[in-house]
Amino acid sequence: RVRALGDVQWELGFSDPEKALAYGLEAMKLAEGLKDSAVIAQAANDLSISEYRLGHFQRSIVLSRRALAIRQEMKDTLGVAACHNKLGAAFTEITLYDSALAHNYAAERIYEQRGDLLHAAQIRGNLARLYQQLGNTDMALKVARETVEMLKRTDSDYAMANALGQLAMVLVDTKDMAETEVVSLQALALFEKIGSRGDVSSISNILGLVYRERGDNATGLRYYRKALRISIEMDDPIGQATFLLNVANVLVEEKSGVAEALDLYRRSIAICEREGYVDPRMSAMSGYVTALEKSGDVAEALRQQKNLQALRDSVFQKERSEAMTELQVQYETERTEKELSQERERGLAQQASIARQRLWIGVVSATAIVISVLAFALITRQRARLRSERDAAVIAEREQGMRAMVENTDSERTRIAAELHDGVGQLLTGLKYRVEAASLDRPELKDVLTMADDASREVRGIAHRMMPRALGDLGLAPAIADMLDKSLKLPGMHHSFEHFGMDQRLARAVEVGVYRIAQELLNNVVKHAGARNVQVQLLRNKGHLVLIVEDDGVGFDQGRASNGMGMRNLHDRARVLRGTLDIVPGVDRGTIATLRVPLNNGNTA
Repeated sequence: RVRALGDVQWELGFSDPEKALAYGLEAMKLAEGLKDSAVIAQAANDLSISEYRLGHFQRSIVLSRRALAIRQEMKDTLGVAACHNKLGAAFTEITLYDSALAHNYAAERIYEQRGDLLHAAQIRGNLARLYQQLGNTDMALKVARETVEMLKRTDSDYAMANALGQLAMVLVDTKDMAETEVVSLQALALFEKIGSRGDVSSISNILGLVYRERGDNATGLRYYRKALRISIEMDDPIGQATFLLNVANVLVEEKSGVAEALDLYRRSIAICEREGYVDPRMSAMSGYVTALEKSGDVAEALRQQKNLQALRDSVFQKERSEAMTELQVQYETERTEKELSQERERGLAQQASIARQRLWIGVVSATAIVISVLAFALITRQRARLRSERDAAVIAEREQGMRAMVENTDSERTRIAAELHDGVGQLLTGLKYRVEAASLDRPELKDVLTMADDASREVRGIAHRMMPRALGDLGLAPAIADMLDKSLKLPGMHHSFEHFGMDQRLARAVEVGVYRIAQELLNNVVKHAGARNVQVQLLRNKGHLVLIVEDDGVGFDQGRASNGMGMRNLHDRARVLRGTLDIVPGVDRGTIATLRVPLNNGNTA
């Protein structure tokens, strides 16, 4: 019954998403009644898709996280990858790009490990688009190129066409029109081969841009017209509005094409008005005004320019404020001029005899005032500069002291850990062996042997917590993984850890600082959160190291927690690394902690 409802929900999702959601909610209710984890995970997964289609991205995230936790517990790797993929899409929609990157990388890693290159390539396309959103064109280009190389090992024309199309879109941002042309033509040939007309239209539009940028308007116009023709055949309104505009923009540059350009601009504007496309409508109206001016219809151009300005004002909600400001200025100006005129008329006769005297007094007074004002301003500025320099020196001294305190604390931890392990630990080991030998003849010493063994393990545990060996020997990611395995293996608690871009070691201070922050965050989860699921993500992204710790616990009182000693220590450690630590409530419950540390100021190895 649950699976049947899920199938109906999927089919309806394309035509009636509201009804699909109703079926999904019913399936979820039945699944929870069955108390079958696999069925609940599938129902949550299906329902998350319906919520996503309706734009309910926060609810989609909650449901996908629930399905992810169950599938991780079941070791259903394909299901885990699918959940990461959905979470990446939802986080992209709410512009939480760090989380979106982490989930997409987690999905891509699973598919690649399983040898599923087609799904891995699809996820890599998502990663390239995310890096474009983040403005990291170099990384977007790297991912897109690697995807094309990966797909050379497959025989999927569709996947390769998509990868080439993605690479072409990234190359447009680099302004490398020569390579963009080569890649776009390859993508176009594949899309035409498999009959993907919508993609043929998009790639044709890119080629139109390429040839226009290279000064070949005739070829650019031919590709723009091709994109327009396909969008009309497919009844694609946004495509039609965009491609009509692009064709018109080429035609308006030629005197013989102005008349056709006017018609195309009108058609684009009409579609935008009907469909509610605001930005394309403003672009089309701007081009329309230019075309009207070139045609000699200045009066209509002026009228359309006013319409365009009114639209811009309404979009940005400036019309009322600008009108009110203008009226206020006009009123104040008129009132001031009227009052001054009346005052001059009343005082003209009385002031005639003493005008020269008052003039000299005014000049002297004004000069004195100006000198006083300048002196006061100079003194005030000098005091502000001195105060700013003093405050900056105090802050710098405080940060230097904080950094020295943290470094000294970590050095002392390292020293004590070494002494505990190599000194006290060795003594306890020796004591254990002696007691063990003596206990062969004296059974009553077996309790003493147990105590010595427990003491030895406790000392080793303390030494490890003070300065884990894995951090020094292997690096940050293995050390955090080891810490998670040791601290979160508790009844009823599940955790996951993904790390990306951590192939190179970081500066020791960064590794120790980030490890300590992660350690404190996880201690808080264990002691206070009451969480069942904890997700930790660590990634390098465009000059930053990002640590994300999410749990589904009870959350916390942000006002009260910010005054605690532990929270102050966390923020102090983040400041020492010149980073930021944001701790906010989770989407549905729990807490999300995000640490961002810049890696371009001495924080690299």
